[in-house]
Amino acid sequence: MSSPSSTPILRSHGVKLIAMLALSFSLSACDYVASFTKPKQTPEEAKAEGIALGAGCRQAGQSLEDCYQRNPDKLKAGIFAGWKDMHEYMAAKNIPTVVPPPVPEKTEADTAKDKEAPKDDRAARRERREREKAEQDGKDGKDSKSKDGGGDSDRSSRRNRDRDDSSASKK
Repeated sequence: MSSPSSTPILRSHGVKLIAMLALSFSLSACDYVASFTKPKQTPEEAKAEGIALGAGCRQAGQSLEDCYQRNPDKLKAGIFAGWKDMHEYMAAKNIPTVVPPPVPEKTEADTAKDKEAPKDDRAARRERREREKAEQDGKDGKDSKSKDGGGDSDRSSRRNRDRDDSSASKK
């Protein structure tokens, strides 16, 4: 038989075991619990959303099948109803389909520029300014340094001003 001093140890191990089991069961149901945090869409809302999507697809000139493929998780009945209603409305009012403006094709040079473009906004703006300045200089036939008095003097004056500001704030 067990000694009287081992029963508290067994109880503490039992409590720990029960706590671990409870924790593992609760964590295994995380997906189930997460579904409660999102509000469920009522059937009326789902149909209304499908109608809006279908109407938008028809107005943009997409076929019904394309609309179904682009929105596989939406109610097909709602998409069909919206597409059909918009089709009838547009036919009755002689409304043409909306044609998006053509997207200009990127050349290889544009693609190379995009790959080389810096990720930082400040660096991207600086690159753009330098590119525009170089283009402007090419059009004018003048050198940018001769135009603004030697480009580097502005940077050095900014550095001096920044140093003066920082030394004044330390005093």
